[in-house]
Amino acid sequence: MRIVYDIDGQNNHENLKYCPRCGTLLGVRGLRGHPRPVCPNCSYILYLNPAPVTAVIIERDGAILLVRRRYPPGEGLWCLPTGFIEQEETPEESAVREVKEETGLQIEVDSLFDSWSSSEDPRTPIVCFAFTAHILGGTLAPGDDAADARFFMLAALPDDIAFASHHATLERYSQKLPRGDRRRSRRPPYDPDPNM
Repeated sequence: MRIVYDIDGQNNHENLKYCPRCGTLLGVRGLRGHPRPVCPNCSYILYLNPAPVTAVIIERDGAILLVRRRYPPGEGLWCLPTGFIEQEETPEESAVREVKEETGLQIEVDSLFDSWSSSEDPRTPIVCFAFTAHILGGTLAPGDDAADARFFMLAALPDDIAFASHHATLERYSQKLPRGDRRRSRRPPYDPDPNM
């Protein structure tokens, strides 16, 4: 049985037409430099803030761990182990949990490597915290929303990276490593078919 993943059902407020407090039809007003849904009855303001996300860079013997996405966005494409931060979870705890869920590996976070905001995910804008980490244990096996999980040599990453932000982060990571055969040449990010 194939699970259908509903991107629209995950969307963060795009189809919200009525005030979540009083039920009045929302209007739109320019507030603090952005058009925002506002309730004309109770003055509720709907802030469309980005969702917090973690991504994890794990290197082993010059190879980087990537997962193949099981669901949209980017179904079938590769990315860093990534996921939304849960309520009352620190970004570091999220990174550890997501790697365990998607790869079966137990990790320890080393440091924050990068952060960015993006609208690449059609479900919601995100702000991402990318950490470096090392493996403590476990057995590599795809799980949760990962269809595959494997290590790729940094100089031979797949062309079909799901997100331009992950591609750019891997580029920056490769430039921080010693020069030599582990350094990748620059290439444009993969541009997935928008109809996927």
